[in-house]
Amino acid sequence: MSLLYKLFTEYSSLPKELLAQKMTQLHQQNPTVATELSRLLDYRGTSVNEMLEYLHLGIINNEDTSIRIGRLINNKYKITKLLGQGGMSDVYLAERTDGLINHTIAVKYFALADSNNTALKMIKKEAQILADLDHHHIASFIDISHDNHQEPNIMMEYIDGITLYEFLNTSPSEEAKEQVNTSLKAAIEHAKSKGVEHGDLSKNNVLVDINGNANIVDFDIANFSDSTTNDTQPLCV
Repeated sequence: MSLLYKLFTEYSSLPKELLAQKMTQLHQQNPTVATELSRLLDYRGTSVNEMLEYLHLGIINNEDTSIRIGRLINNKYKITKLLGQGGMSDVYLAERTDGLINHTIAVKYFALADSNNTALKMIKKEAQILADLDHHHIASFIDISHDNHQEPNIMMEYIDGITLYEFLNTSPSEEAKEQVNTSLKAAIEHAKSKGVEHGDLSKNNVLVDINGNANIVDFDIANFSDSTTNDTQPLCV
């Protein structure tokens, strides 16, 4: 699974001619993986989360996300509930319990990793991207940590809000939608200025906060690219 994830993130952005060469080589070396990768690449026109959920539906459905409720992070934060679940990860709410301050964070686990070592590699990649993207409309990176079961995770800023999908279903005014588009565009352009392409920006990984601004909260398949990539089309339409 981790090999398939690695190959997909590498191959999905290749030019057609180079992709054809790479796929031919892969078919010769590992026809089974090449066939699965071809299926993945066929789904590039849909949300990557939806595509991964389709291919790994059994894994996602069989995972008991409640087992992490109550776990401690760095002996300070206690996981209290599941916030959301996607094709790649599970995100939880955690609250500080040592009594020094009141603080709430989001904690992200990579659900599809086949081992803690694989999860840590995926976490390091996204954590570095988040650490580089210091922007008020991108969820802030706090730390890489392990819970008291030694499972690695990312500690992130908790955004109090609803998904862009939910926001649009509230029949918002044109003014409200324009504010969301403006803040989202600012976040995307900041990421591009740092050489980062999101890769799967959708209405489910953008949160609209209580102030009416958009916040990008998920960079798990983001990649570094040149700044000419056009990823600023408005989602809030």
